[in-house]
Amino acid sequence: MKEKTTQELLDMLLSRLHIDDSNPLTVIYHEWMEIVGPDIAAHTKIFDVRGKVLVIEADHPTWASMVMMRKKQIIGRLKRQFPELEISQLQVRSHS
Repeated sequence: MKEKTTQELLDMLLSRLHIDDSNPLTVIYHEWMEIVGPDIAAHTKIFDVRGKVLVIEADHPTWASMVMMRKKQIIGRLKRQFPELEISQLQVRSHS
């Protein structure tokens, strides 16, 4: 039997969990590192999409501040990559 690639295993897992690309969180999650960069991606995660608001969790208030400093850039990338989601605002929660 042929070994499966990491992508194939991930696709199988997502399928079993009934998570597909029709879910806005899944779509953004796949591109998160490219949207915010590896530094912010390592300290944040997507929590929810509420209407036109993307809710993000940061592991420290400093990283929440970094997200807000790059807010325009992040929203611009989201609008270009996912115009159908109509994201126009960010909300950041932090854990301290």
